[in-house]
Amino acid sequence: MNHTKTEAEYKPGDRVGIFTLIENTPDEVLLGDRDQHLEVVLSVHRAVSAATGAAIITVTTIVHRPNSLGRIYMLAVAPLHKIIVPSVLKAIGRTQSSGVPQ
Repeated sequence: MNHTKTEAEYKPGDRVGIFTLIENTPDEVLLGDRDQHLEVVLSVHRAVSAATGAAIITVTTIVHRPNSLGRIYMLAVAPLHKIIVPSVLKAIGRTQSSGVPQ
């Protein structure tokens, strides 16, 4: 990721970490990656709670595994996602509330 770019400067096709930006709107970022074993699309969606005004962040990952190697890979990786994604979201929450990454 290029830390000199603002959010608005990222355009579809740009690399963001290990992913390629598919779409960037004020409420959702779609990222993806594709190889011969996996096709991954990651959505990070932001909504605002009508009751509290707090931001609600939803992360959704869709993975297509076109062959056996992709299925085997996901057997090993899927359990780690249940640990990694909540940790990343907590870090984002701390960054947003304090203005400083923790």
